[in-house]
Amino acid sequence: MDGRRFAVTPGALKACGGATHKKGTPTICEYHEPNVSAEAFLAGLARVIRANQTDDGPCVGCRYLQAPTKTPKHPFTGSFFAGISLHDFCGCNSRCVYCAGSEYFLPAKYVASQDHEILFRNLFDSGLIEPKRTAVSWGGGEPTLVKTFDRTVQFLSSNHIREVINTSGIRFSPAIWRALEEGTATVRISVDSGTNGTYSRVKRNRHCDDVWESIRRYAATGGDMIVKYIIFSMNSEIAEVEAFIDRCAAAGVRRICISVDVRSVWDIDPGADRLTERELKAAAEMYNLARSRGMSPYFEGVWSAEHLQRIGELGGFNAEVVQRTNLVHRAVRKARRLMFDRGELPH
Repeated sequence: MDGRRFAVTPGALKACGGATHKKGTPTICEYHEPNVSAEAFLAGLARVIRANQTDDGPCVGCRYLQAPTKTPKHPFTGSFFAGISLHDFCGCNSRCVYCAGSEYFLPAKYVASQDHEILFRNLFDSGLIEPKRTAVSWGGGEPTLVKTFDRTVQFLSSNHIREVINTSGIRFSPAIWRALEEGTATVRISVDSGTNGTYSRVKRNRHCDDVWESIRRYAATGGDMIVKYIIFSMNSEIAEVEAFIDRCAAAGVRRICISVDVRSVWDIDPGADRLTERELKAAAEMYNLARSRGMSPYFEGVWSAEHLQRIGELGGFNAEVVQRTNLVHRAVRKARRLMFDRGELPH
């Protein structure tokens, strides 16, 4: 925790966007207007860091907790925020069975707690976010349902603030399309299926074909568009994986994120299905099929080292290859940022 990253939630700024334990994420300070108080943020950050020096600190038990950190003397350790995650809206047009917040995704909650564009304008004018050095991640809920989404994306793109946009893909967004074409955004769509039937059961909506049309149009920009597959008991048949790869190829997808239901890996929901050999075989098959079709698959960081080792054994590749693939993925993203910084927009 370096004080340069935080998550925006209704009424509070949190230390991160998600915890891997049952305690939840600690609050840094309150948030009731579209701005950030440096004094309140520093005081709250120091309090959280001090608490984490104890055995029962708010972040103790999280897999992402780093070694004890001294309280920073500067409120933002370098004068600007490196990463901001938006989690202050939860309206969604999908009802994914694995989503921990599905019961809260009601139509009445499509509005963010504060105007995101005003928030980022205030941060930009104060020098607390910087072009090409700050990254904004859209969580949610579904960001395209937020009324201020399009103009916020336009503002961030025009000021070279990078974005990671997680969207259901049900609604095609011209703002996302432009950000991809301009090389200012990474877009992830989690389909979690290869057939319409499985999509309906997992996502609990009937917009599968609409999603794949959005994917096709986004992929055509040549931008950094990723299709994600969260593997768990409902979608781990090999036939489903094969159908998914076929649809990715038909849509022009170049990058695939192979993920897993975090509840199956982290001890945060005792009612979730545990991972079995079938899910690991599905991951191995997806990796190999994607590579055979000229795509670039990578494993999301939620997998454990033991799972990756076994996936490699099942797929005929070793764990080092899997880890190297993840490193290449990160290197590609870094290279794309450097190309953008030099004005060489990748298409």
